[in-house]
Amino acid sequence: MTPRKPKSRVQPPERGPEQEKDFVDEPWEDVDVQRIHMNIISREKGEPEEGFEPTPWWVWTASVLLLFAMGFYLGRFGGTFSFVAHEVEQPSSATMAPMKREARGDMVYAGVCQPCHQATGEGVPGQYPPLAGSEWLLQDPETPARIVLFGLQGDIAVRGATFDNKMPAFSEKLSNEEISAVLSHVRASWGNKAGPVSADQIDSLRTKLAGRAPWTAGELQSVRHKKPA
Repeated sequence: MTPRKPKSRVQPPERGPEQEKDFVDEPWEDVDVQRIHMNIISREKGEPEEGFEPTPWWVWTASVLLLFAMGFYLGRFGGTFSFVAHEVEQPSSATMAPMKREARGDMVYAGVCQPCHQATGEGVPGQYPPLAGSEWLLQDPETPARIVLFGLQGDIAVRGATFDNKMPAFSEKLSNEEISAVLSHVRASWGNKAGPVSADQIDSLRTKLAGRAPWTAGELQSVRHKKPA
């Protein structure tokens, strides 16, 4: 007969002093695991709960005092919650006429015309005609207004010299007041002695000629003979 192998036993874990009483006189094979597990759970303390403590009395007192102080400040310095803000410093726009910015001819000329016609009004020889002493500028007020509004192309003779360079239209870039101001400025500068051009004249030409192509010298000459200045 084959000798029977001795039965292997599972080595139990080490036991602490507090656990000895739960395992006394109990063979490892007969241990009730569920009962041990329940004993361990019963010894654990519950999780501490936070956030349910009552609010200290001084927090409530400080909050009430702060709200009272804020209400006093708004009532004293906040004024009324009207849609008209700062009525003393800025009167209601309903009672005021809209403010219009005054157009200055010298500033318009410096920003728009000077790169071509130069600060002296003498233009650039062979490229851009002069404005000083120009018959197209001085003979009547409507001719230069037509040119500024809708542009000029083709040959044009100024002070005995011929120029062939296209001038762009400024009807979409400058207002009636700005065109009036700059034309009045150049007609009275560099020795020119012509009268001013009104914004109403500019507006009339803008409305009557809206959408037209750039002028030619021949077209301007024929129009100015129909209505001399």
